[in-house]
Amino acid sequence: MTLRRLRLQTSWGRVEVTGASRAGDGTIVLLPQFRLALDAGRAAQRLPSMSTLFLSHGHMDHIGGLGYWAAQRSLGALGPGTILAPRPIVPALRTLLNTMSDLEGGRPYDIEVKGVSDGGHHRLKRDVELAFFATDHWVVTLGCQLIWRRTRLRPELKGTPPDEIIRLRAAGKDVARTVETPLLAYCADTGPGLFVSHPEVFAAEIVLLECSFFAPEDIERARTYGHLHVDDLMANASLLRCQHLVLLHASRRYRLADLEEKLTHEIAPNLPCQLHHLLVDW
Repeated sequence: MTLRRLRLQTSWGRVEVTGASRAGDGTIVLLPQFRLALDAGRAAQRLPSMSTLFLSHGHMDHIGGLGYWAAQRSLGALGPGTILAPRPIVPALRTLLNTMSDLEGGRPYDIEVKGVSDGGHHRLKRDVELAFFATDHWVVTLGCQLIWRRTRLRPELKGTPPDEIIRLRAAGKDVARTVETPLLAYCADTGPGLFVSHPEVFAAEIVLLECSFFAPEDIERARTYGHLHVDDLMANASLLRCQHLVLLHASRRYRLADLEEKLTHEIAPNLPCQLHHLLVDW
């Protein structure tokens, strides 16, 4: 299966978002510029080059490619890898990795499994970190934001000669401030409660959001399984302060061609942002 590839303009520059998603079949999102994978629901050739793997929860359509990622990193001598996952599933993930390495001959994978929680952070690069938030799914599930941090001169000092800046800094004056920009939010599997519990995540420049159900008769199904219905999305469209909305995780109950028609002609015109998707037929 060929992954879909988006190149989305942000204040950081163009961000490549590559992936594929269908509820039950698999969700995988790769951010190659950050060597970060957001879930690994299927094996994909580009997956092993991601040194950090964020697993939002333990459902098989989100972790099905885990063994491939670990084994291929070991086979290709790609160096240590890090898994970030909700704390409650960390012991099971460690056991699973040990079992997989035993099946391959007993050589342990060079993989650190790190538990994270709602409100936690993880430094990804010098100027980029992940911030985690709880979603509204029926098992413990986390989403994450990609936060870009950089230092800027304080606005009131704009136009000040460099020598004066140096003098002020030497005198102990704080001449700089930290600017934080949420570049991307990955909302993983979630119901509509996320719009209430964490409305701030929809201000990221890119928002990756599931929309599993589209037919009117499937609203109750969405509630039962902790997923979004398109009516939930449209009812909360005013909260979307992103530039790009990328939809994921549509149910296999719908044909891709029909979904694309609906997205283009019924949904996109009623959103305050650009609409994209990573939906596929596996």
